[in-house]
Amino acid sequence: MLCGPHDEGDQPPTRRIDHAIGIVRDLELPLFIAGDAFEGDEIRRFHDRAWKAGVASVVPAFDSRHCTLSDAHAVSRQILERRFDRLNRIHLVTDWWHMERAARMFEDELTTIVGRTFRIVPESVVVGPNPEELVYRNERQGLADYLAGRYGQRPVIDPLRHRPELSP
Repeated sequence: MLCGPHDEGDQPPTRRIDHAIGIVRDLELPLFIAGDAFEGDEIRRFHDRAWKAGVASVVPAFDSRHCTLSDAHAVSRQILERRFDRLNRIHLVTDWWHMERAARMFEDELTTIVGRTFRIVPESVVVGPNPEELVYRNERQGLADYLAGRYGQRPVIDPLRHRPELSP
């Protein structure tokens, strides 16, 4: 599960973690939590929420670089370090508009770091606010940059902090 954007007010939205909790409880899988721009605070909160909901295995995967690629890297490292040798598929939980880029990065990082192929099962979250057009453009550009080998080399405009109407 990837921690989500703060697009529902002051508190971290719980739509992704709640969706992930339902999936891992039903399938009796470990839950990896990654993606946190708040130095691990959200991962800790969501870890506690999952434990309280009865998830048997919760694995935090924090990387201070704060991007989808580093999240995929952190989860892949945890799978390798914890020797989840029988794990052969990843149920990736993220918002529907983020899934294509995230799934591709996870697939590649898992293959590179763990050294074997995993099946990525998209578990898209479809509730929540619809993102602005800038989010769609960022996602498409991020995937194109990643596929071209230049991911992370251009500045990204955060649509939740950037409001053209407020610019001088």
